[in-house]
Amino acid sequence: MQSKDNGMKLIAVCWLLLSSFMCSSVWAGESAFKSFEVPTAVTLPSKLAIDSNDTIWFIESNFNRIGQFQPAQGTFSEYDIPTSRSLPGDITVSNQDKVWFTELDSNQLGVFDPETKSFEEYDIPTIDSYPYRITTDKFGNVWFTEFYGNKIGKFDPRKKTFHEYLIPTESSRPSGIAADPNGHIWFVETQGNNLGHLNPEDGSIHEFALPLAFEAAVGIVADGSGRLWIGGRKGRSLIMFDPASEKYKTYLMPNGGVSETLAVNKDGTIVCTLRTSSKIAMFNPPTGEFVEIPATVGKSKPDGIAVDSKSNIWFADKAKNTLFRLDGAMMQKLWSK
Repeated sequence: MQSKDNGMKLIAVCWLLLSSFMCSSVWAGESAFKSFEVPTAVTLPSKLAIDSNDTIWFIESNFNRIGQFQPAQGTFSEYDIPTSRSLPGDITVSNQDKVWFTELDSNQLGVFDPETKSFEEYDIPTIDSYPYRITTDKFGNVWFTEFYGNKIGKFDPRKKTFHEYLIPTESSRPSGIAADPNGHIWFVETQGNNLGHLNPEDGSIHEFALPLAFEAAVGIVADGSGRLWIGGRKGRSLIMFDPASEKYKTYLMPNGGVSETLAVNKDGTIVCTLRTSSKIAMFNPPTGEFVEIPATVGKSKPDGIAVDSKSNIWFADKAKNTLFRLDGAMMQKLWSK
């Protein structure tokens, strides 16, 4: 079912609201955006994650490295992944502030310890599984999708052991993955066109067909109440799934945008980078309002996105070789207008 709350009239109102706010003295006195260029040229910064100290960790796709940015000091550090040409794909930070990432080509999970500045890598049991997206749960377990292995993988850092769960739908091509507040695991199937739920207590997997056929969804995030938010591609929409009712609600993206990566702010706002434009989008669930914001002037390719403890929105821009910060306090004023 498509929501009528986010029709063209509402989108127009949101754009007028954004325009008036950006022209206000509050916005003009200090830029809402701040950019931080990666010292090494053409690193193609992609996915990013933020630890408990608000340090930014990101993938340097073009140089087989993990990047670190410390906003308080304004300093970058870069760390070479031990396996050459590993093709790092996605990144997350555990509750122990360990930095975990997938290695698509070498079929490994990698972890970087910021305290010892050391790496460890672990071979995934299924050959050529293509570990795609990654997350951690509240217990510190690492979960990842095996795009070609058609499995959900779990790694226990304490025991250093893997467990793999076969997805019922064949060749489902699992992509995005998220852990909800209860530690349950949710994932989207790019080819299977399902939302999957994995119960860690018994290992069972239940699938829910997405509301539109051939959606080719990739991004997923869980909010504080346990609802799932999915970036629909074919339908160019933001899809919400409520586990309590097992029902979907769909919100059309303004201007036909296609989300690349999603994150959720502590106030429940959903933020995402847009694959088809040089913009990021924000969605306010209580009102059904969208706002699209140009990422920067000129050619841009926003990719990974995350939110820090101060509600600042951070995203990586491949084309600009830059990390951007969108001021959270200013965005709160925008919603309150």
